Formats: sequence, structure tokens, C-alpha cells
Amino acid sequence: MSEHHRPVATGQPGLGPVSVHALVHAGEVAQWTVVLLAWLWLGEQGMRLGWSWASGVLAVVLWWAARLLSRGRVWTLQAAPALMGLLGLLTAWGVWWPDLLSGHGAAHAALLAVAVLWGVWCGLIETRSQSSTFTLGRLAWHPLVAAALTYLAWRMPGSLLLSPLGASVLLALCAAVLHARDRLGAWPAGVCRGVQASLPQVLPASAMGLMMGSLWLGNAWCAGLNLSLEWMATSHLVLMAGLPALVAGVMRWWMPVGHALAHERLSFISLGFLIMGPLMLLGDSVVHGVLAMLLPSLAWAVHLGRHRMPLGSAVRWPPGVQRGLALLLGPGLLAWVGFLSPWQGPLAVQSAFALLGVLAAVQILHGLRRWAVPPSAGLPRQF
Repeated sequence: MSEHHRPVATGQPGLGPVSVHALVHAGEVAQWTVVLLAWLWLGEQGMRLGWSWASGVLAVVLWWAARLLSRGRVWTLQAAPALMGLLGLLTAWGVWWPDLLSGHGAAHAALLAVAVLWGVWCGLIETRSQSSTFTLGRLAWHPLVAAALTYLAWRMPGSLLLSPLGASVLLALCAAVLHARDRLGAWPAGVCRGVQASLPQVLPASAMGLMMGSLWLGNAWCAGLNLSLEWMATSHLVLMAGLPALVAGVMRWWMPVGHALAHERLSFISLGFLIMGPLMLLGDSVVHGVLAMLLPSLAWAVHLGRHRMPLGSAVRWPPGVQRGLALLLGPGLLAWVGFLSPWQGPLAVQSAFALLGVLAAVQILHGLRRWAVPPSAGLPRQF
């Protein structure tokens, strides 16, 4: 753990530095787990219960939108630690609502309700997080453990009546850990709370979200390839959880955090991956298909490393513009893909990735133009 994130006081009797340190790591695993399980479980249930509504992606869209809308709000910063545990327990109970209300024809409505609740909880978690996965040690192992727990909960064997059991138990455990971590919040926050996004930051996150949100659509489109559900889910979990850990290790070795040009270089690399990913869709081989998934995922993994770099004097848009941009290019774009997919099939998601690639190209050209123009005296170059 870096000096910037080391607890200065526990605020709780009987908790020493070792137990606090362990709780911070456990909280980081829980935070990743809550997000990964949302992508996987809500996406699958949406396809099962609401395929006629935006091709089943509406639950994920509402979760994503609620997460963005609640992140960084005043009430999330001022909320009591008890709210963290309460929202988590309600979410853990909420995964049972669709099955409990299926007899009344309200299964999909119940799923949408728990999706909104889950999203608000995620926004609260991310706002109040006082640690960063990539500064807690030399190896970012937290997302890897979270992905394993998510997969085990999702594939937990049992009857249809007990199908939500794995997700419910795991969410309840995460709620307990996150509540305990929130009660300890007595050290200086080391990450930005709320939305502090510009276009280079929004695009990679939108691409990764679009890939995870269209997971089950892709499974339907790829039925002819004999790809199992386990393979599809595992590959997406590896892309979202494994790549950031791998890329963070490479970046630590290749480019020190304090490097003066780290921020600009990583911006260009991330946006470059976003441009190359949609170009792979022009090919029809298996290699092209794999690269079309891998390259946007690499862009997001690099973005996570870049996001913890100092932003310096980079231009920050008004909060309303930032949030609207994230909503439009995130859940808004996923909803558009869901509505178009019955008529366009894979072309719907491919066109969405192409749009992100075009925006990334425009941003790179803008960045190169700024580098080509000598900066004014005393003002550093910005990207």
C-alpha cells in the first residue's frame, strides 16, 4: 500500500494496522465482485425475462445509468456507513424478486427494480472508495479473485428455485465487507470521487461496457460456432478482470507513475486500441473476431492505469456535461444496440464500436494538433 493510501487511524477500537490492511484488500475484492456480478447476472436474467424489451439489455442499461447518475452525488458523500450495508442487503434480497413475482407476471419489472437498486449501490461504493486496486501492491490480484468468485456464484449448481442463491449469498458477503470498510473511513481519500471525465476517459469505459452489456446478444449470434455459455462468460470475465491486472503489471515495469509523459502516452495508446478494434470487424476470420474483442478491452485496461495518473492541467468539462456524455456513450449506446439488434443483428453492436472508434480518431487528431502547436509560455501541453 502506498503512503497516500495508508490508514492514519482506524477509528474503531480493537482494529490494528494489520486488520485494517486486510479489510481494505477485502473491500477492493468486494467492490470488483459487485460490479462484475452485475454485468453477468443482470445480463443473463434480462435475456431470460425481457428479451422483447431492447433485446434483453434493458436491465443492464438501467443499472449502468443508475450507477453513473448516483456516482459523486452529495448524498453519497454524506451518507452514513449504515446505508452501504442496507443497500447491499436489499440488493442481495432483490435478486430473488423476479422469481418470487413471476407468478404475478411482474418478473421483468422486478428485475428492472433490482437493477436500479444495484446501480445506486454501485454508485455509492465507487464514490466512497478510498483506495485504488493498482496502488495496493505490486500485483493487482483483486479483480482476479473477484472474477473467480463471480463465476462460482453464477455457475452454482441447484434447482431453478435456488438459482439466485449463489448471487444472493455473495452479494450479502460483499455488503458486510463494504459496510465494515466504510465504517473505517478515517484515512485521506486517494482517488477522485464522482465523475471527472473527458472524452478520452469516457470512450474506453463505454467500449468495455458495451462489450459486457452485449455479452448475451453475442452468445445468441454465435450459436452456430458451438461456443458454450461457460466459455462466453469466462472470456468476458478474463477481458474485464484479467487484462487490467496484466496491463497494470506491464505498465509498472515499462512506465513509472511519475513519468512526465505517462499521461499523454497512455492516452494515445488507449485511443489507438479503440481505433484498431472496429477495424478488425472488416475481416471475417476467427483472428479478426478475437482482435475485435481484445483491442477495445486493452484500451479499457490501459485507461484504468491512465485514470490513476495525475490529470494535471487537463481540461475538465462541467459536471453536467461529463455525466451526460457518459450516459449517452454508455447506457444510451447499449440501449440503442438492443433496440436495433432484432433487425440488424451483429451489425448493431459493430456500428456502435465503429462510432467509438471514429470518436477516438477525432480525439487523437485533436491531441496531435495540440502537440504540433507550441504551448504558451508557462503552460504545459494538455491532451
